[in-house]
Amino acid sequence: VIDISLRNNKGQQVSLTSLKGKVVMLDFHLFDTGDESTKRIMMMREFYNKFNARGFEIYQVSVDENEHFWKTQTANLPWVSVHDPDGEQSQYLIKYNVQELPTFFLIDRNNQLQKRDAQITNIEAEIEGML
Repeated sequence: VIDISLRNNKGQQVSLTSLKGKVVMLDFHLFDTGDESTKRIMMMREFYNKFNARGFEIYQVSVDENEHFWKTQTANLPWVSVHDPDGEQSQYLIKYNVQELPTFFLIDRNNQLQKRDAQITNIEAEIEGML
């Protein structure tokens, strides 16, 4: 996995590799997309609630331009939400070859990148199989 280290919505620096030992959904997200973002967050909350106690975590990278908006949108999210101040020019979008937002990847307990969303037909089965 290519490590990412950014500040979370509480101002702490959090790296992706610090979650080693957990199954991680790495999610690149734009909160400033209205209903689409809300639907996605609700879907992610379902996965988080279902699998977190068994070692599942979400590391969500926001590339929103407006940092204050991102902070208000993520204040009550239970997972790791970090912000890239470079926005859509983020080096991480390039390193992970992100062509469209939102996009997610699944990472196993050993920090090995396993699949990206386009390769997954049943996300719950994929997470279940990695736990």
